Amino acid sequence: MSIYKPCDIRGNVTGELTIHLYRRWGIALGLQVPPGEKFIVGGDVRESTPAFLASLVDGLCEAGVSVVNLGRLPTPMIYHARRRIHAAAAAIVTASHNPADINGLKWTIGGKPPTPADVAALEEAAQSPPCCDREPTEARRLDVTFDYVAWLQETFVDSLSARCHVVLDPLYGCWSAKARRYLHAIFPQCFFTALHDEPDKQFGGRLPDCSRRENLLELGEAVYRERADLGIAFDGDGDRVALVDGNGDALTGEETTWALLQTYGQELQGKPFVYDQKFSDRIPETARRLGAEPLVERSGHAFIRTRMQESEAPFGAEVSGHYFFGELGGGDDGLLAACRMIAFLTGTGQTLLDLRRECPEIFMTPDLRVPLDVAAQQETIERVRAAWSDYPQKTLDGIRIDTPAGWGLIRPSVTEPALTFRFESVDWLGLEDLVDRFCDTLGEVGDRLRTSYEIAMGRE
Repeated sequence: MSIYKPCDIRGNVTGELTIHLYRRWGIALGLQVPPGEKFIVGGDVRESTPAFLASLVDGLCEAGVSVVNLGRLPTPMIYHARRRIHAAAAAIVTASHNPADINGLKWTIGGKPPTPADVAALEEAAQSPPCCDREPTEARRLDVTFDYVAWLQETFVDSLSARCHVVLDPLYGCWSAKARRYLHAIFPQCFFTALHDEPDKQFGGRLPDCSRRENLLELGEAVYRERADLGIAFDGDGDRVALVDGNGDALTGEETTWALLQTYGQELQGKPFVYDQKFSDRIPETARRLGAEPLVERSGHAFIRTRMQESEAPFGAEVSGHYFFGELGGGDDGLLAACRMIAFLTGTGQTLLDLRRECPEIFMTPDLRVPLDVAAQQETIERVRAAWSDYPQKTLDGIRIDTPAGWGLIRPSVTEPALTFRFESVDWLGLEDLVDRFCDTLGEVGDRLRTSYEIAMGRE
């Protein structure tokens, strides 16, 4: 698959990404802003990041912009710096939650995330480097730590007396050796312990992905062993977050989103709430009960962030653990989401376990992936469309079939040659029946889908 994704760039560091590409990307991005304008850059903890970041900086300097190099920092802190010093743009060398041998590039121009057309333009610029006749510049460094922490302290100043025990797991990523110190400065009477709290270029040999339940097992064990109130995990570049309750059990994306919605209460009255189409129907129902107007959007960080900006929504969520905030211009920040949860729980006197028990029961599958080449993907989608033609269909991204007993969603993966399926029903028996009916219409693909379902439900 191409390194050019709908919202960013990701590829293998040994065969697909080169320092020459990063330099060309730097020139092309720099030419999108006026000469002399501030351009923020930074990167994650991967072994390949420093060299790629240096080449990106070289390209930006060649394009005549005022480059501010923040070095190795979590993605949310880099975006904070862009807002704080009113920079025209920002670019981050990271592959987020992907393995250590993958890297990439995220960027924003004028506070807006890239569209698929923007990504295509950068691909074209890399193949035919644009002419650059601007006066070269030199990069400078900046430390935004104090300003970032001071902003969070001010935001949560009413929670200075909060008391709870929290176990953190940065998964060896960008929040390692930072989140614990920062959170203690924000909530000085809370007790924070941490696992995997040193930056590791190889992420300890595993995926820095906090949305995978298997990656939260050690955190859950530590929370239970230490009798902590909750556990908080972050992904590789620090913009996603996952929660673990006092029993050591990880919350699903739906449960975490439901819990964060409760922190807003009546603040959402009459305002938009942007949500990922893969969420359970219980999520928009909850938002409506709080008086919000749910706005569904296709899966993907850039798509949801753009909808946040267009609608001026105060809150938005993606099922993978990205949480978006109006005060960030629609951006996401894993540490801000964690702070909001801590402040709410300590302020109401509830535990996360108490709050979780109030969440409506949800009967659905996780993403079920079936590897398939691009031509076969479209053929399969059309087959679903025809087989379920008597039922309402939505085509925001892929196709969603709504039935009286639930719904099924099928869409192409943006990260691998595969189709992803997701199903929800009114109960577990209904879910089983819905998946069976889908499988029966898809032949050999249906057999593979059934196997994926059995594995996901713990039957193999």
